[in-house]
Amino acid sequence: MKLKKYITYFIIISILILSSCGKKSDVEETTEIKQETTEVITTELTTTEELTTEEPMIENPIDFTSLWEQDENVYAYIVIPDTNISYPILQSDEEQPEDYYLDHNLDGSSGYPGCIYTQRLNSEDFDDYNTVIYGHNMRNGDGFHDLHQFREEEFFNQNEYIYIYTPEYMLTYQIFGAYVFTDVLILAAYDFETEEGYQEYLDMVKNYGNGIYRDVDTLTTDDRIITLSTCTNYDPERYLVQAKLVDKIKTYTK
Repeated sequence: MKLKKYITYFIIISILILSSCGKKSDVEETTEIKQETTEVITTELTTTEELTTEEPMIENPIDFTSLWEQDENVYAYIVIPDTNISYPILQSDEEQPEDYYLDHNLDGSSGYPGCIYTQRLNSEDFDDYNTVIYGHNMRNGDGFHDLHQFREEEFFNQNEYIYIYTPEYMLTYQIFGAYVFTDVLILAAYDFETEEGYQEYLDMVKNYGNGIYRDVDTLTTDDRIITLSTCTNYDPERYLVQAKLVDKIKTYTK
């Protein structure tokens, strides 16, 4: 049964990126971490159970060519409206440690804030059952600090969507949960290789209870989800914001 729904969402039209993850050097002047210009556009979408992969196409606002000149391991870009979260997503190559971008920046420097990244346990096409995306909770607001805004029920209710751009697509995710979790490595602690294992994980999330949720009981193994993970002030904890894929639109580049 098709579910037809009209939603209003934000598209970041023009983003000028010099360095989304890098910090100013202590020994030399560098450019600002991030410069971006945004324009709000109201767009009417029809969402069905069959994701949109054909027309209409939209212009891709992310300059991946410039990002690849800084680091060829950039493979996507994440935007969460009404937050400061607007960053490239990276994944280390085989010659680098799995969590290389935990403490390495887009400009090649080491140290904080690091980058927004995924581990090689995930593919780069967002077709895994669960893609886990990591980012530091920086006190100055960088990284995934603003995920903690979803602790407030009013903010959670007013901000439903996460947008991820790849060189070919714009992926729209609807947030279904925000909660404090343990510091376990989710991709290793749970079975995401089988449908049965994924169902067990979804059942755990549905019954976890400690957080704010939206339509979590509707999740099925047909859904592809993302888990955004960041630190809290208590080391054994992580704060998670999770969302399911609800739309996929092909993009073009001028």
